Formats: sequence, structure tokens, C-alpha cells
Amino acid sequence: MRQILDTEQYVQVPPMMLSDPFYRITYLIKEEIRKYKWIEGEKGRPLSWDEARNEWLKNHKEKYEKFLLETLNFAQEKVPAQGS
Repeated sequence: MRQILDTEQYVQVPPMMLSDPFYRITYLIKEEIRKYKWIEGEKGRPLSWDEARNEWLKNHKEKYEKFLLETLNFAQEKVPAQGS
């Protein structure tokens, strides 16, 4: 999975990986890094993929992973049974 973040280009993975939660989280992180790189470029700060990835991972990864975990946990909370 690490190789997915090594390059800005699309990385082909076996079809069975597309449903893997770790792949999906890694893909979401890659999209966030792409957005960060674009935003910084719009500010006049063009970054290489490696620079953008390293900065994003250092500054945003922890909060983003926490956000994802909270979102996933919210979806897994038990729904009270009807008539209880």
C-alpha cells in the first residue's frame, strides 16, 4: 500500500484490493495530498509530489485518520431496535 503514496500517478492494484478498507483509506489520503499540492500551487508555492506528501503527512495525517476513524465508528454504532 505504501507504494500507492510513493507517486502522484495512478498505481494499478489487483481488483480484489479495491474493496480492501486499507486500500480505500490510502486512496483517500492520496486524494487529500493531491488537493494540498494543488492548493499550495495556487498560493504560488509549487511543490513536488514528495514535498507535498511529506508536508501533508507531517501536518495533517493524524487529524485526518482520526476523522476517518470517527466517521467509520459512527457508521458502525448500533441502531436501537424498534419497539424497545
